[in-house]
Amino acid sequence: MVPIADGHTHSNPVKGLGMEKIAPKFREEGGWFVAIVGLSPWHYGLEATFEGYEKALEITVRECEKARKAGLKASCLFGFHPADVDKFMGRMQPHEVLELGLKVLELVEKGLREGKLDGIGEVGRQHYKTHPISVVIAEKIMDRAFQISKDFDAVVHLHLEQGGKVSVIDIKERIERYGTNSDRIVMHHLRGKTLRYAIEEGVRCTVPGVKGLLENVVSLPPEYIIESDHIDDPKRPGIVVYPWEMARNQKELLENGLVEEDYLYRVNVENVVKVFKVEPPT
Repeated sequence: MVPIADGHTHSNPVKGLGMEKIAPKFREEGGWFVAIVGLSPWHYGLEATFEGYEKALEITVRECEKARKAGLKASCLFGFHPADVDKFMGRMQPHEVLELGLKVLELVEKGLREGKLDGIGEVGRQHYKTHPISVVIAEKIMDRAFQISKDFDAVVHLHLEQGGKVSVIDIKERIERYGTNSDRIVMHHLRGKTLRYAIEEGVRCTVPGVKGLLENVVSLPPEYIIESDHIDDPKRPGIVVYPWEMARNQKELLENGLVEEDYLYRVNVENVVKVFKVEPPT
C-alpha cells in the first residue's frame, strides 16, 4: 500500500481526541506523515490573549512530539488565523489587532529559530464576508508570513477564499514579490476552479480527502497534497474528515481502479517531501 500523508490537520488534546489517539489510528491505515496546524487559544480553553497564543503554541509543539513518538513524521505549524482578526475586532482597535497578529508571528519566528516549529499556519484571508479593514489586517499578517518564510525557508499554509484564478494569481505574485521558495507556500483546502488554477499555475495546494471530492480530483495532474483538515472538535465530529478515513478513501479509489498506485505515491510522498522537506518513508 502507498504510504499516506495528511497535509493539514489539527489536534486538540484538551477537548478532542489529541494525537495520542489520532496518530496510532492513522498509522494503522498506512499513515507516514502529518502536518499539524495549531488552533487558536480558545479552542484549547485558553484566554484570547497573547499569553493564550504562547500556551497554544506549546500545546501544538507537544502534539507534534506525540505524533513523532507514535511513528509518524510530522511538520509543526502555528499562526494567526484570519478569523482571529474578526474575533478581536470587536474588542480592540484595528491597529491593535494588527499588532497582536504580528506579535504572534514574532513568537512563531522564535519557534522556527529554536527548531520547535517547521512552518506558519494558518494565515491568509477570510473566506466569508467581513469588514474591509479586517481583510487589510489579515493580508498584512500574511505578507509578514511570506517574509519569514523566505528568511527561514519555512512552509506556510494559507487559508483563503475560493476565488478561482484571481486568488491563485494573487498568491503567485506574492511569492515572486517576496522571493519566497514557491514549494513552501501552500494554498490550503482548495477545491473546484481554484484548485484547477493552482495546479495550472504551479502553486502548491492541499485538497480535502473527502470521498466524493477525491473521485473528481484524481482526474487532475497529481500536483497537490491530500489533507484531512480534521478540526478535532467533539461538537463537530469527523469534520472535515478523520485522517484514517481520508486514508481509507484513497485505498478505495485504488481498489476500484479509479487511480494508479504511482499517482497516489506522487501525491502522498513525492509532493510531501518537496513541500515539507522531510525524508521519504523507507
